[in-house]
Amino acid sequence: MKEKMKSALFYGNKEDMRIESIDIPEIADGDVLLKVKACGICGSDARSYFNGVEKRYKIPIIFGHELTAEVFKAGSKVTGYAPGERVVVAPIYGCGQCEFCVSGKENLCENVVVFGCTYDGGFAEYMKIPEKGVQRGALVKIVDEITDEEGTMIEPFSCVLHGLRRLNIQPGDSVVIFGSGPIGLAHMIISKKIGAGKVAIVDMVESRLEQAVSFGAEITINADSTDWEKKVLDFAGRNGADIVVTATPSVGAIESGIKILKNDGKLLIFGGLPHGSMWNMDPNIVHYNEITITGSIDATIDDFRRAAEMAPSLNLNKFITHSFPIEKTVDGMEVMRKKEGLKVILDTNQA
Repeated sequence: MKEKMKSALFYGNKEDMRIESIDIPEIADGDVLLKVKACGICGSDARSYFNGVEKRYKIPIIFGHELTAEVFKAGSKVTGYAPGERVVVAPIYGCGQCEFCVSGKENLCENVVVFGCTYDGGFAEYMKIPEKGVQRGALVKIVDEITDEEGTMIEPFSCVLHGLRRLNIQPGDSVVIFGSGPIGLAHMIISKKIGAGKVAIVDMVESRLEQAVSFGAEITINADSTDWEKKVLDFAGRNGADIVVTATPSVGAIESGIKILKNDGKLLIFGGLPHGSMWNMDPNIVHYNEITITGSIDATIDDFRRAAEMAPSLNLNKFITHSFPIEKTVDGMEVMRKKEGLKVILDTNQA
């Protein structure tokens, strides 16, 4: 009889998550089997759980792409990884052959593999990394000073780093971030590290704005206040912000961001929106104001490795506010829905 593992399987429809005992994946000679230690619940996981998933998802699917693990077993052809070594997992890898992969943009690969989406992820006790993922560099070893819990934040930071690198932030630039959840705060931290002069956080959840101050926010602005635009301009300058990032799944945040963007400024749409979201805007704003609007999806393996190198300096433990065993994955989703705390993780050591 095959050995079993606990897993949280999502069956595609809204809130259809089932805790099941399933077979531990078998590995071939080029694969690696991981023992998952901790896995974060991403905002995209929660969005898919509450709204249902897009067609690209494997169904049923084990969510989870923000994980820390140890190598449990390596196939006979695998070199460079041994049982007991601690790793984090770059959650996407490309085919290595398409136009995007050969130009270093594997996050846009036409045949990209996405853990927790097209391939089973980390909401389970064990997870298999297929041979191609091993070969493409999806496993990154981490130093002992990074705890299992902290390691779950490396993937979100890699995505933030990817988006901000696209903006080419200049020394002294003013940055306004919509959203003060863990992703918004990560944008604030990385923006400062790569040269932003001043960074403001805008949100409608007062408790999260208060939390942002403890992370070093220079100014927080409640978007529900009638004079929020004036406060932003008082902070950034009367012409607006050089950089605006929407780190929240809101069309309204995008529309508000354009209002306070400086001519020749850049707006990054980072937060994914529910499928079918629509946005109307006057294209002359882009034309006459010479603004740039761009998006960002996932991260390259280069971004991921850089984030892992930066991790010891990022005070990641401060982000972890809730931890649940796999059996209580749905409880973790509810914490996400209510926007309580910051980072919610699943800890496989909890019973």
